[in-house]
Amino acid sequence: MKNLIEQFYNEGFATTFYKKPVKYINKKIKNKTLVKILSILIKVLYTVIFIGIAIYYLIK
Repeated sequence: MKNLIEQFYNEGFATTFYKKPVKYINKKIKNKTLVKILSILIKVLYTVIFIGIAIYYLIK
């Protein structure tokens, strides 16, 4: 299960919508707590958006 979750955040659209913004935030912001909070927020948004897209395609 851990491999599937890791794959979800490291392949496909995740490279554009998750990995690049998190890398950019890591480079620009020095406060580690803020970086951690923002990366979790981006991860949650990415997950919710793509689960919504999957549900939309299942209904259609």
